[in-house]
Amino acid sequence: MKPVIIVGASGHTRVSLEILETQGYSILGFCDDDPQLAGTSLHGYPVLGKIPQLVEILTNSNYDYFVAIGNNQDRETVIQYLKKKTINNPINAIHPSAIISERVSIGIGNFIAPGVIINTGTVLEDYVIINTGATIDHDNIIKSYAQMSPGCNLAGNVTIEEGAFIGTGAVILPGKTIGANAIIGAGAVVIHDIPPCCTAVGVPAKIIKQSESDVLKVRLYEKS
Repeated sequence: MKPVIIVGASGHTRVSLEILETQGYSILGFCDDDPQLAGTSLHGYPVLGKIPQLVEILTNSNYDYFVAIGNNQDRETVIQYLKKKTINNPINAIHPSAIISERVSIGIGNFIAPGVIINTGTVLEDYVIINTGATIDHDNIIKSYAQMSPGCNLAGNVTIEEGAFIGTGAVILPGKTIGANAIIGAGAVVIHDIPPCCTAVGVPAKIIKQSESDVLKVRLYEKS
């Protein structure tokens, strides 16, 4: 296992760090664009510099990396930047306590927290976050950059489109589709498909907001 650099230095980063440590990885440190973090440390590991410096480190070394950024759009922006700048692919952070069927397909750069259950036939694309205690039943499709919050429950044959966010304790009934960049509020129960870029809350979940279509566009990462 190669040494790992973690991108980000937030609360989600700290959970990612502990998962990667549990997997047996050697952690070199963090990269984060917050100038106030320069020269600091997190749980004893140094902040090595801003994200563009990670590209230089990866170019001149044989290290792995993991993008530990909780916000879906920010995570996508950073990953798209790194994909243009380096040929390296990020590793997965998967806690050993997660129960994952051998018939689950898992892409790259995914985060799977303690207590997660993922059943047979499910597909996780890339850079997905499955938070603590979430359950995903059979034959789900979770597309890239989506996020399942702690304790949410997805029934069978659910599709979560790219960049969608499922709030804490939400329930998605069988066969439903959550559109790209949609937001499902905490504790909601989804009994109908939710279109892209919508926010839905309540029991049963009702749409309360329709966002502009440009939220689907990936913001270009700019070196600060």
